[in-house]
This record gives sequence, C-alpha cells and structure tokens, in this order.
Amino acid sequence: MKGHGEEKSGQTPVSEIKKIKKGVLYKIIGLILVIVVGIGVKWYMDEKQFNDEMLKIVNSKEAKESYERTIGNRDPLAFTEEGIIQSYKIDYESIEHNPMGGIMLDLIINDDKELTIDVILHKKSNGTIYNSAGGASSKLSEILEGENIDAE
Repeated sequence: MKGHGEEKSGQTPVSEIKKIKKGVLYKIIGLILVIVVGIGVKWYMDEKQFNDEMLKIVNSKEAKESYERTIGNRDPLAFTEEGIIQSYKIDYESIEHNPMGGIMLDLIINDDKELTIDVILHKKSNGTIYNSAGGASSKLSEILEGENIDAE
C-alpha cells in the first residue's frame, strides 16, 4: 500500500504540468517581445537612415543651386541691392518625404517665417537634383507682385 502523497509511477503531478505550461507560455511571450523590439529597432534605424539621406540631399550643392534658381525665377534681382529677396535658409522643421516622390521643404526668405517658398526636390535618373515646385507664401507673393507693379 502506498503512503499518503505518493504518486503512481510514470505519472506527472498536475502541478508539474502547470509549471511546464507556464514556462512555455513565458518563453513564447519572451520570444514575441524580442521580435517586437527587434522590429521596432529595425524600423527606427531605417527611418533614421532615410532622414539622414534626405538631409544630405537638402544640404547638397545641387540643392542649393536649385534653391537659388527657384528664387531667381521669383525675384530676378534676388541677392542684389535692388532685389526683394536678400537671403534664404532652409526650414529644417518643414522637411518631409513627399508621398508622390521627392523631398518637400520650405525656404525662409529674409529671416521672416511668413515669407517662404515651397520646394519639392526630385532626383533625375542621371542623379541631378531639381525643384518641381516653387510656390511662394501669400505674403511673399504680395511683396513680389507689388514690386513688379511698381516697376512697370
């Protein structure tokens, strides 16, 4: 006769089965967490690399030439004593990827955030960068149009 609390040979007690199930569950949860964290880190690194590449393009010599051509189209006397536009700088907070392709950003004119020119930079198949936009803010348009009216 077996004593109290003894198990039959070959059988696992119910508490042991529960421990095994808990251990497997913890391993599965741990594996899922590692996968989720891994995906998050990969996404972050890809996003950072993409943003770094956009900044590299936005600050390139070709982009600067494109900005200055765009400004010259708006104000042929830009950067001269007679011109309205004396300076520009990139609004880094406005930089974003255009879903239709290219990089969208604003140029702040004469250090006045109300005077801007919208730019969408694209890269041709040969690698050269060009601007496919160049819309001025309403305030800048008014100033430039007023200057053109006075000149007539």
